[in-house]
Amino acid sequence: MLKRTPLSMRKITRPVGIVFFTVCIIQLFRVYYLLQFHQSPTELFKSNSSESLFLLIWESIIILLAYSISLMYNKRLIIDMNAQEEKFSKAFHAAPFMIMLSKFTDGKIFEVNKNVQSISGYHPNELIGFKSSELHIWEQDEDRNKFITDLNSKGVVFENEYVYRKKSGELFPGLMTAEIITINNEKCIISVIQDITIRKQADLKLINSEATLRELNATKDKFFSIIAHDLKSPFNGIIGFSEILKEQVKENDYEGIYQYAEIINTSSHHAMDLLSNLMEWSQSQTGRMKYNPEYVDIVLLIKSTLELLNTSSEQKLININKNTPLGLVIHADKAMIEAVLRNLISNAIKFTPQEGTIIITAEEKENTYLISVADRGVGIENRNVEKLFKIDSSYSTLGTNNEVGTGLGLILCKDFIEYHKGKIWVESELGVGSTFYFSIPKV
Repeated sequence: MLKRTPLSMRKITRPVGIVFFTVCIIQLFRVYYLLQFHQSPTELFKSNSSESLFLLIWESIIILLAYSISLMYNKRLIIDMNAQEEKFSKAFHAAPFMIMLSKFTDGKIFEVNKNVQSISGYHPNELIGFKSSELHIWEQDEDRNKFITDLNSKGVVFENEYVYRKKSGELFPGLMTAEIITINNEKCIISVIQDITIRKQADLKLINSEATLRELNATKDKFFSIIAHDLKSPFNGIIGFSEILKEQVKENDYEGIYQYAEIINTSSHHAMDLLSNLMEWSQSQTGRMKYNPEYVDIVLLIKSTLELLNTSSEQKLININKNTPLGLVIHADKAMIEAVLRNLISNAIKFTPQEGTIIITAEEKENTYLISVADRGVGIENRNVEKLFKIDSSYSTLGTNNEVGTGLGLILCKDFIEYHKGKIWVESELGVGSTFYFSIPKV
């Protein structure tokens, strides 16, 4: 008791050990006294005043010993209870949930953990002594009634999802787990509420992402079916007229050969344009097209694009006017802007009638560079304008000389302009013409 017990217990066992040690000393002293002062054995059984004093002290020590042993066990029990209570308290308050203990009879809350405040906004003192119905913690009274019914019938409710109200009035979703327990012979309810706001937000994002992916896949499937159909048409023309051409050459019938060859050539160019746009678009969609911005002269890019399309414009005797300042330098990806200009000017040539006019304008604004391509062609109906830049629409019409479009050029333009954090749009009136605009922000 004095030495071989754990350090944490010595404060309890030491008083009892001292009493035992005292008993041993007194007993040894008594034996020594009797041997020294009593000569005959018969005198050992005689009492005198000293013996009476000894017996009194002895009885007092025995009483003290019993009391100290009882006290030792009580203290040890208290220490064990305190240790268990401390463990429970730490787990109770450290739990990342909202935990409440309430009486089964009247529903009044008598204990809550510290995380109640971080989750609900209520200080523990604002909850103790009140019912959940009085605090309006439940968003729906029907949910609370159902919870009480389930708890009464089953004795336990496991991870039921309800909506709760914070002190501020803000609502949050939570998982409720509750059980009827007995504390001091009284039925109580332990309720654990887990705030699942973050999980619900993550689930919602996942659902939205899944829906977006499904929509994108459906859109691309539809788009590729459109592209497959558009590719089929020129190749059918190429195959059909080449068969006719082959038979006529074989029979030395050269009438109409030039016309057939011209149709084959036109169909081949249309298929090549479609494949080129499709290849560029697929590269942009899969991330294989690198965005390499540099300082380029937009006026020179317009000039080189017009030279590339010079044959098409001369065939229709189209007059192209340029309203462009000298030395207008922008920070952009040269290849992408060339592709945008090529598609917009090519479309303008396609939808401009013979001897018509196209106006190309480039100007510097406060925060952007604005480029526009205007034609005086057939124009576009308002209901079709919104289809121009959508992948699932692939809107295309015949040009003034029955030129066939790919339906992909403007979609490609939109992707390339968005690479530059810019915008592209159109203003059009049926029978009057169209003006396509795109802006590139300044660096």
